[in-house]
Amino acid sequence: MRNILNIIVHDFKRLTSSVVALVILMGIVVVPCIFAWFNILSNWDPFEPESTGKIPVAVVSEDSGTDMLGLNINVGEKFIDAVNGNDMINWQILEDKDQAVKGVYAGDYYAAVVVPEDFSENVMSFASGEMQHPKIQFYENEKKNAIAPKITGRVQEVLEEEIDKAFVDTIGQYITEAASAAQSAGIDPQDAFSDLSDTMNELSADLGSSVAMVQAAAGLSDAAGDLMNASDDLINSSEDTLELGEQLLESAEGRIPEKADTTSVSKVIDEITSVLEADLSKIDSDLTAARKDMGKYNQFVENKLETYQGTVERMKSSTDKIAKKLKDMGLTGLSSRFARISDKLDHILSRLNAMEQANASNWAVMQGLMDEILDDTEFAQDSIVTIRADVNDDLDKKLNQAIADARSSISKTRDSLSGIYSDMDLLGNALDKSEKSLKSLNGGIDGTIVTLVSLQNGSRNLAELFDHFAGSDLLKDVNHLMTNDAAVIAENMAAPIKMKTKEIYPIENFGSVMAPFYTVIAQWIGALFAAVMIRVHVKRRDDLQKLTLRQAFFGRYRLFLMIGLAQALLVSLGNLLYVGMQCLHPLLYILAACVNSIVFTLIIYSLVFALENIGLAVSVIVMILQVAGGGGSFPVEVLPPVFRVMHPFMPFRYAMDAMRECIGGMYGHTYIACLGILILFGIAAIAFGLLLHKPMRGIIEKVEESKRESDVML
Repeated sequence: MRNILNIIVHDFKRLTSSVVALVILMGIVVVPCIFAWFNILSNWDPFEPESTGKIPVAVVSEDSGTDMLGLNINVGEKFIDAVNGNDMINWQILEDKDQAVKGVYAGDYYAAVVVPEDFSENVMSFASGEMQHPKIQFYENEKKNAIAPKITGRVQEVLEEEIDKAFVDTIGQYITEAASAAQSAGIDPQDAFSDLSDTMNELSADLGSSVAMVQAAAGLSDAAGDLMNASDDLINSSEDTLELGEQLLESAEGRIPEKADTTSVSKVIDEITSVLEADLSKIDSDLTAARKDMGKYNQFVENKLETYQGTVERMKSSTDKIAKKLKDMGLTGLSSRFARISDKLDHILSRLNAMEQANASNWAVMQGLMDEILDDTEFAQDSIVTIRADVNDDLDKKLNQAIADARSSISKTRDSLSGIYSDMDLLGNALDKSEKSLKSLNGGIDGTIVTLVSLQNGSRNLAELFDHFAGSDLLKDVNHLMTNDAAVIAENMAAPIKMKTKEIYPIENFGSVMAPFYTVIAQWIGALFAAVMIRVHVKRRDDLQKLTLRQAFFGRYRLFLMIGLAQALLVSLGNLLYVGMQCLHPLLYILAACVNSIVFTLIIYSLVFALENIGLAVSVIVMILQVAGGGGSFPVEVLPPVFRVMHPFMPFRYAMDAMRECIGGMYGHTYIACLGILILFGIAAIAFGLLLHKPMRGIIEKVEESKRESDVML
């Protein structure tokens, strides 16, 4: 501690003994504070009417108006009146469009609004059923200033609001004028509605009598129609049946060949049965040998059982396919024989699957399974022999006889159907003519009934509605309002919905919102100035005995700490007392400013202590990254991805968040958490400065030597 105290006392004496040093020290403390105060004041209320009302925007209306119901409507004039009463922008009302546009190019106006000649005509086009969207021309000078275009962007919102109000105000005014004119002409809405109600009731009664007469005529027509419909349905059903039968016979005749050719069928059957016979013979031979001796049986199970299981599965699949094919060809006898062979093969497969290694206890059971398989193979072989004999002997003969019989039957049936179909056609034509005449009559009657009933119901409903309005107080109120309170109607039509906004953590002005950002930048700049103007490393002296790295670090840092705290107190008190920013927790705000300065001075001091001039450059880079990505002015969500990744590791973020808690209001433990994270940054900075001081000496000396050789750089 002695060495640390010696360094502190020595620094204090040297500073107080030099006027220049004191002036520089005051500049280090005061200049960053002035930077913060001026920036906060310049952003105090940039978006409020007091500020934006000074920005000139030209307005020109070329609207020629439009005529509707004998009235001339000019929405452009109403719009000009509306913006004249709006203090959001310094509206400059001009007569010439070219003058306004040239003024924007020249920079005399930040923007220009031009209402075109056909504006009112397009606004009222909805009444003609051909809606044309009205358009306003907006010219904006984005080169003149960086922020002004964003402010004039608000002009577009104001324009939409004022145009909507102007449009509805115009409509409301003309409706009121029409109502006043009607009253002046002696038209009483209540008497008019009462007369209309009586007329509608009389019309409804007359229409009811007409409906009854037409319905009676419709009853007679319906009875005749039902009889004809029944006859027509019977004929149509019979014709459909005959036509379907004719189609079936024609299709069947087309599929029957002139003469049977069984060469290909016989060849396929012969090939399949030869394969089946060979495979069955091999199974029979191997099982017969295996049945005689348990050892041979077990060898069979071990070596051949799985192979024969696959063979039988393939045999069964082939047999099923040939059986289905023969059935589709109409050879059901052959198909059923192959189906029985397939059943036997299925039985053989199940017995093969049940076979297992034999021993004294199950040998008898295994022999029984083999006996069943041998019986099935014998049956299948006999069936195959029979099939081959039948196919070779008389397959062609049987098929040709069946074809001849089928063709003869189809020919006789088609002759009979042809005669019946001719008779049904004659009867159907006669009924069709009668039915068409009756349908024409029914259609006319039904349409008349529907129309009369609809008119009757509509007349009755209108009568009730007019009667209700004639005696209602609502009509009196509406009539009074339309004739006497045009302004009230226009105002409510222009803005029928009011939005109530509940502000969370309200802040009085934009300057208070931006204060944490500029204050934190000023504190970082102040710490950077101190590192530039004050030597970080302590020179060896006789009164400093055995000076260690830690003593040198903390001894000189006390001076930086004093400067940082002085700056923190000055800038925070200046924000509160001079600038007058909003702050709900002033003491906590001052504490946050002090913690910010301690951490910032530690970070910059440690960088320079370990890296010297390189540390200064790193401090500037870190400041630039934090100004861009710290979330001080723009939400971090709209920043490029690289800044969103670095954001959690920026001290500016936590310094500003702690100050915002004091300005707008506290939420949970956010304030304490932010200060805690800042302290962790400070501890990390101390570790960085102490641990990297010696390892970086070699690199630092090389950099310094290179700078000296350049004979230009300090």
